[in-house]
Amino acid sequence: MERKALIEPSRVCLPGILGIFALLLFCLCPAIAAWAGAPESLLITHGPRELPRIALTFDLCQVPARPSGFDRQIVDFLEREKVAATFFAGGDWLRTHPEEARRLTVNPRFELGNHSWGHPDLRRLSAGEIAGEIERTEAALIRVAGRTSRLFRLPFGTHTPASLQAAAAQGVRIIQWDVVTGDPDPGMDAAAILKEVQRGARNGSIIIMHANGRGWHTAEALPQMIAWLRGRGFELVTVSELLGPAPSSPAGTQ
Repeated sequence: MERKALIEPSRVCLPGILGIFALLLFCLCPAIAAWAGAPESLLITHGPRELPRIALTFDLCQVPARPSGFDRQIVDFLEREKVAATFFAGGDWLRTHPEEARRLTVNPRFELGNHSWGHPDLRRLSAGEIAGEIERTEAALIRVAGRTSRLFRLPFGTHTPASLQAAAAQGVRIIQWDVVTGDPDPGMDAAAILKEVQRGARNGSIIIMHANGRGWHTAEALPQMIAWLRGRGFELVTVSELLGPAPSSPAGTQ
């Protein structure tokens, strides 16, 4: 009888313990989920949706072992048509293209952003290595362009929560996009690029392209693209103009 009495309380208490645990988990889950997803809010994929403004962005990147170029046709057209644009330059690209970078800095409609030094996959780097990629490129921007930038674009657009936190810790705004032209694909001709822009562009959009010689049909697509965007009342602005002043802490505009 005593043995039975010793066992029965455990049968009574176990559901009670599980119930308390379940209640605690239920209460904590929203906080845990919010914490786990918080780094995603550091990504800025677009600007305010209230105004008909769009930012054209061009990546200027390369890896040290595989230097890229500079698409003068793109820049010539933007200058001739008085189109604002943001160029995300890699530090190694700045090292090999100082004169091209200076050309971009003297145009008041253009701005330069940071695209890391050697275009690595930040998911594979430590926080210290990510800081080094950003800081080294900032130093190159100061040397070549005489100014720094608080805009940063992730190489390949890939990230982890840890890499986002490490980048944001450098005081930069992490700029992604919401319209992908696919211009690094040689199979994306001018018509296909235009179609992607027409399909995705809306108030506040950030469009990604390349001006490092690896946007194969970008220069060909730009005249029709700009005419189409302007014809629909979109004002073309830099990323900084699109977003406005940076908040006290980085935040996305999801």
